[in-house]
Amino acid sequence: MLMIVVLASLLATCLADAPEVQIYTYKPAKDGELNVLLCHAKRFSPPNIKLQLLEDGKIMSEAKQTDLSFESDWSFKLTTFVDFVPKSGMKYTCKVEHGSASRDLQWDMNGY
Repeated sequence: MLMIVVLASLLATCLADAPEVQIYTYKPAKDGELNVLLCHAKRFSPPNIKLQLLEDGKIMSEAKQTDLSFESDWSFKLTTFVDFVPKSGMKYTCKVEHGSASRDLQWDMNGY
């Protein structure tokens, strides 16, 4: 029985697909002008994922999240978003946790 559990865990790990992630704004960013910051993850499996938006390392607690949905190939997608006013010099980050992997993606107002 233990062997079956171990093999099932290994199989699930092998079949896991890492998410493709983008962090971007709804409209071209201007310093001090209201906008929406989005973090979109797609084409991942299994559906266990956590997306967080951060401003200078602090969680943007007003962020909202769409419902988890799936594509025709049974991969999943999810978006987290928040209204914000971009400020020069601030670091905006999307923190992604999927399975045992974690990574941070930065959004740069000047690079947009």
